[in-house]
Amino acid sequence: MKLLRATFQNFRLLRDLELDFSSDTEKNLTVVRAANESGKTTILHALQWALYGDTALPGKGDGFRLHPIDWEVSDGKHVPITAIVEFELKTHRRIAGEMRETRRCFRLVRSAFEDVDSQSKRSPSTVKLFALNDTGSVPIDAPEAMINDELPPELREVFFTDGDRALSFIEADVALSTKRQRVQSAIRSLLGLGVIDDAIKHVRKSAAEINKHARQLGMDTELNRIASRLEAIEETWDKLEDDLEDAKQQFSAFEDKVNETDKKIVAALQKGDKEQLQKSLDSAKREIKQLDDQLKVANKEHSALFRSRSIATDLLAPVLDTAFKQLEELHDQGKIPSTTIPVLQERLSAAICICGESLAQDDPEAKHRLDYIKKLIEDSKRSDEIQEMITDLYYGAKPLQLDDADKPQTWLNEYTKVLERRDGIQELRDEAGRKLRGLELELDALPDTDIQGLRDTLRQYRDLRDRCLTKRSSVDTQLSGLKNEREELERERDRLLREQNKGARILAELGVTQDVMKVLKSSYDRITNEELAKVSELMNEIFLEMIGADPDQNAIIRRTEISHEFDIIVYGPNERLLNPDRDLNGASRRALTLAFILALTKVSEVEAPNVIDTPLGMTSGYVKRSILKTAVRESSQLVLFLTHDEITGCEDIIDEAAGTVFTLTNPAHYPKMLVNDPGITDRKVIRCSCDHRSVCRLCERRADAQVELEVVSA
Repeated sequence: MKLLRATFQNFRLLRDLELDFSSDTEKNLTVVRAANESGKTTILHALQWALYGDTALPGKGDGFRLHPIDWEVSDGKHVPITAIVEFELKTHRRIAGEMRETRRCFRLVRSAFEDVDSQSKRSPSTVKLFALNDTGSVPIDAPEAMINDELPPELREVFFTDGDRALSFIEADVALSTKRQRVQSAIRSLLGLGVIDDAIKHVRKSAAEINKHARQLGMDTELNRIASRLEAIEETWDKLEDDLEDAKQQFSAFEDKVNETDKKIVAALQKGDKEQLQKSLDSAKREIKQLDDQLKVANKEHSALFRSRSIATDLLAPVLDTAFKQLEELHDQGKIPSTTIPVLQERLSAAICICGESLAQDDPEAKHRLDYIKKLIEDSKRSDEIQEMITDLYYGAKPLQLDDADKPQTWLNEYTKVLERRDGIQELRDEAGRKLRGLELELDALPDTDIQGLRDTLRQYRDLRDRCLTKRSSVDTQLSGLKNEREELERERDRLLREQNKGARILAELGVTQDVMKVLKSSYDRITNEELAKVSELMNEIFLEMIGADPDQNAIIRRTEISHEFDIIVYGPNERLLNPDRDLNGASRRALTLAFILALTKVSEVEAPNVIDTPLGMTSGYVKRSILKTAVRESSQLVLFLTHDEITGCEDIIDEAAGTVFTLTNPAHYPKMLVNDPGITDRKVIRCSCDHRSVCRLCERRADAQVELEVVSA
């Protein structure tokens, strides 16, 4: 998709504004020059509203006013709000027997009415889509579906980026799980993995339907029971997955609140002489973290004991000892044959004895050896079923026999050791917790009521977060149990179906669904891993180029990557991890997030616009120029909202790359910021044709005039 033009009416500051965008492949850059409070962010919101509706607005549109704030009731209580976006889609059509690339133009119209009152009630928006041709326009059904296919809603922040909000992929204020979720969602959505997700869900539903057919056979009560239970498991499974997703989202939200409140506490503590106490508090937290990690390991060891073989051998030891004695007696009596028969058969096939002698059929000297071995094999085959069962039991039970040296190392001894170790760690953890609470009480006792209130809030958020974590753990456990039960039931069901005449077809259908599921999951994992590696590699290249870092020249920043856990990681010298939010300056952080967005867009091979507000904020000099040049090169269509300061020093790059440049001005900036009175009383954004190097009566700013005066004076 490429944007062609957009028209907005009565959308906040955009009372009547038309924008056009460059779709030139050689000059793919559109620059909208605008000072702060001149509608840049509003345009970003308006474009997203046009394409995605209210859910794309801040707070999903709840309480977010759209109509101009200075709208007069005399002009009507119901304000019509309209956003029109024209765009071009690349399609492939068969012409004269061959596939050719064609481009089609479309017009999307979204409109709504909003009441002028304190509540700003807004009617549900309506959206229409038209295909444009030489003779007019043709309505298109299901416009949302087309837009969502071309620009998935999950990727709004990738295609339409607020330069400051883009930092959410790495910023410290956001929980690790939230950052991972954002990166993961962006990657999987742009790579089209949602299609595979849908396919997996469809196959699961198909398997459930086939299972119903198995129950309808009605020939086996046990089969009916198993099929019914499998249906119940699938229903429970879907509900538990929804519960798990809700718990994850709630956990992320409360984790954000915990981090936010914790930062406020740290900031409040810095207001007084509390550094030493804060250091002790941080040390206690680190100690608790270490003990918690040790406790997790000890708990895993404790759980593993109940899944170990030693518990079985301990519980069955008396019975096994008696059984082993009886089996040994049978073996000594020669009633249990040796398990060497397969070895003898293999030697016959190889025509060479273990001792190296020939067993060839045409070797006269080998005849007696051949006859002897064949006799051994033949004698073994005469064993009856009981003897075979005893033989299998004897050799199968061998691994359960313990040597005398091993018998003192019983499961009970192991359990005692693990329990003592875990209890010891738990005591240390309890002591560390008491120490932490003591330090917190000392802080609370200080004459700072604000801290006390923050601590109460923090405890509440931690409690809510921990409840979500507990719920996640509980749901995970339930899903794991259901998975094991489902697998066991499916094996038993398949066995019963094999015994039924009518079960063969159902069994075959189930086999197909299982095979398809394996292929889909394998494809999902392969695409994720392969494409993730591509995005990671390209992001690293773009980022290092943007900041001018050469790993071979002892740069502080050596490389960056996206881990398999979807963390954006930065490495310094000697593979030392750098915290992107704390160890990188503002320019590098912005470059890193833009590099991720550009790499993701390019690897996906999706032709889509990159509309970015304030991309060069907090940047200057080489880095600013490098970010701009790289963004132009890596984008199929780039729309940048730039302030005058961002443009300074990059004029030559814009000269070369921009196909469209214009200026937006807010008349309300007169007289403090604008030189001339625009003659407009309405609060609205106006457009002029001035580019990044020129000014006119409408857009001339006092800063521009001052610069011109200084040049003349010099």
